[in-house]
Amino acid sequence: MEKKLYKQENYKIGQWSGGTTTELAIYPANAEYLDRDFIWRLSTADSDKEESSFTKLPDFDRILMVLEGQVVLAHGEERTVQLGALEQDSFDGAIKTKCFGNLKRDYNLIMRKGCKGRMEILTAEQKGQELSLTERTSADNDGLGGECASYGFYCLEGYLVLSVDGNTEMIKEGQQMIVNCQPTEVPSFSLMGSGKCIFTEVLFEKQESFTKDDVAEESLESDFKMAVKISLGNNKWTKVIRKAKRTGDLYDPILQKKIKFLDKFMLTFIVWAIGTLLCSCLVLVGVSTAAVFGIVALFTILHIFLLRPLIYMAVLPKPIAAHVKKQSELNKYEQQLFDEQLDYDERQEKLMHKYRDRSGEQYEGRKDFLRKLNK
Repeated sequence: MEKKLYKQENYKIGQWSGGTTTELAIYPANAEYLDRDFIWRLSTADSDKEESSFTKLPDFDRILMVLEGQVVLAHGEERTVQLGALEQDSFDGAIKTKCFGNLKRDYNLIMRKGCKGRMEILTAEQKGQELSLTERTSADNDGLGGECASYGFYCLEGYLVLSVDGNTEMIKEGQQMIVNCQPTEVPSFSLMGSGKCIFTEVLFEKQESFTKDDVAEESLESDFKMAVKISLGNNKWTKVIRKAKRTGDLYDPILQKKIKFLDKFMLTFIVWAIGTLLCSCLVLVGVSTAAVFGIVALFTILHIFLLRPLIYMAVLPKPIAAHVKKQSELNKYEQQLFDEQLDYDERQEKLMHKYRDRSGEQYEGRKDFLRKLNK
């Protein structure tokens, strides 16, 4: 079991389309919101605009509670809901959601699809009260060891004294307590004090992939070998073969983001083009065309097996092996991510979201979208 009290100095402050957002806690702790590699995230936000749009998060579900103000949330063309202070709404992060009204402050729980979560207001009293927790799945249901759980206590006003298996912690106004539990850990919570708090509960399947803090440092040689492997495999034909044979390695979201960065700005192609141009300029100093052709061929081979991997090595997060997992080592959850990674088509994903925003129709993934599109 892991407990942590987050205070003002631990929070991360950023901007969204409506105003300021403050990240209170995220899981895993080394995850990044912008990388979308988290399981859940707790935050508060404020706005001084009468109309704003929420960031679309296709892989996540959301629960939002208004702390101050009164708003109307419009979830695409599906439904609208009016919320006052301490009222909440749950919705799909993939839907285009707009906020109208006076949203002075809210509290958000964002969790990856497949998680189960809830949020409620608790009033602390001088006499301790036992909390009722949602029952989790047993350890043998899915081969992953059962469900993990994360419990959150955000003090809205006053103070709280939280007892976790008999050990007490004080939580002051504006502070966030998080208790993370493994499948076999079932805590006992007792709450007392004088004030109010928001209690959150998130249940999710155990995941062992990509725990960066537990990976030993890799040597430069190992990083280079991984960079060679990834660079050689990052082309259209290799991807087609991987998809057809359902083979390859699983890349974590951070590694995927860096590879997309290399593809977007065509860094390796630019280096090859400049090198080829310089080699071709040797004709101007009297080198024969046949010799120049041979030099260009040698440079291309050098680029493929040395320069291109070195560029990948410089850009990719290190140790690179910490962000790659072999197919034979995947658990049930990771296998699902691997299948999604193989089937991912950026062009079709953009097309699907474009049609969903315009029509308001929901799709059970890309295959369902293509089936309905071809009707």
